Amino acid sequence: MSRPEVQAPPEIFYNDVEARKYTSSSRIIEIQAKLSERAMELLALPDDGVLRLLLDIGCGSGLSGETLSENGH
Repeated sequence: MSRPEVQAPPEIFYNDVEARKYTSSSRIIEIQAKLSERAMELLALPDDGVLRLLLDIGCGSGLSGETLSENGH
């Protein structure tokens, strides 16, 4: 079977219903939080108490931005 992105445009496969399923899945939320936390580790920001302005350029649900905010950025 061919990959979805080859078969049709994204709006056919990713709509409001799919977005709600994604953002309400506890498994997805946990994975996205871990990925975001790891990304912050890789940034190696100095531990000087200064909050940083970080840009989340994803086009998703905002789960990564939520983790960034929870960590004070």
